[in-house]
Amino acid sequence: MTESMTLAADLSYSQACAYIEDAAKLGSKPGFERIEGLCDRLGNPQDDLRFIHIAGTNGKGSTSCYIASVLAKSGIRVGMYYSPALTGIRDHFRINGELIGEADYALCVTKVATANDKMIAETGEGATQFELETAVAFTYFKDKCCDVVVLECGMGGRDDATNIVTGKICCVFTSISFDHMQYLGNTLPEIASVKAGIITSDCPVITTAYPDEVADVIRNRCAVTGSVLYTAGSKDRKTAAEYVPDILGTYQEENAGLALRAVSVIRELDLIPGIKLDDDTVKCGLNDAKWPFRFERISNDPLVIVDGAHNPDAAVKLRDTIGNTLGGYRIIMIIGMYSDKDHDGVVSVLSPVVSAFITVPTDNGTRSFSSGDMAEVAKKYCDTVICCATPEEAYDTAVSRYNDDPGKTAIIACGSLSYLDKMERAVNGKG
Repeated sequence: MTESMTLAADLSYSQACAYIEDAAKLGSKPGFERIEGLCDRLGNPQDDLRFIHIAGTNGKGSTSCYIASVLAKSGIRVGMYYSPALTGIRDHFRINGELIGEADYALCVTKVATANDKMIAETGEGATQFELETAVAFTYFKDKCCDVVVLECGMGGRDDATNIVTGKICCVFTSISFDHMQYLGNTLPEIASVKAGIITSDCPVITTAYPDEVADVIRNRCAVTGSVLYTAGSKDRKTAAEYVPDILGTYQEENAGLALRAVSVIRELDLIPGIKLDDDTVKCGLNDAKWPFRFERISNDPLVIVDGAHNPDAAVKLRDTIGNTLGGYRIIMIIGMYSDKDHDGVVSVLSPVVSAFITVPTDNGTRSFSSGDMAEVAKKYCDTVICCATPEEAYDTAVSRYNDDPGKTAIIACGSLSYLDKMERAVNGKG
């Protein structure tokens, strides 16, 4: 940690942000030694909380949001921890839908940074950025006396920093597909096995529907731990669609259906005693849930939609949703992705429904990927590819092409979430 980050007093908000950002240079590291050591020095706040633990490749954020919204409608305090951040460094932590405030963020980071600096002095090693943020979540939710926390895995499951928690109400699994293979494995069963590592003894497990090679892994893990398995199906998706009639995206029906099944299991097994989870509460909770950048329409004129599809499975779902909701439209696709993603896999899936790709850079240290490199990938699959330096330039370029035929044209920005907030600001003139 740099000298400027040495703690002499409570951190200001800007100092807290700088402390967390400074840890990004450590990258990702396996093992529980740092997160356990950090939480131990904080008094293990996670031990005073109860969790709904969520793993999967795509859909974790949306499913978490649906579950948290329904539970909040029941009258309890519901924390929600998720990644990546959508709109800024504080956008990992919510209670009943409300983002953590700057003062609370600075206070919690001060506590975690003090513990981390002590750990560095004693062991010579500090926590990674994700480990620090996970400890901030535990500290914040304990300080605010949350009744339950919807806890999203950062990556994988078994070796994830969030997996040090013991008070699990249930585990929920969204879709499982290929992503982060350098860490999780090169086959679906290998990836599923890592994610299934969050399942602990006698902990109810709720999953979406899987192919047999994935379902078998989850079933086997449940058999070892003595956990009862519940699978969301077409009935859950249909009910969710009835509850939320304006839901967009076939995958959002799947996520809402999974959340509905999870809430039903919580109610049936009385996993959170005393709360009200009748049909009206569930319906209101699902309707009130708002999760950005999931086939989200952010402008009607021009028609602009943003979607965080950044791996082939998510791209398939985006392509199918385009076909179901925008059939016959000319699609101008703005796209930017990190360097460690399957660029060819995503672009090849989307190209049949896209008339032009406009590429933007993504900036994240070693994971950065230039718009030029993204354009070279897109040129393999599409004749019209335009390389832009910023989201603002990409949006202006897309609008100029949109105006050629505005009646049946849509602009869709997809890929890594890192640039979508900037894209939304460009569209809405927030600059």
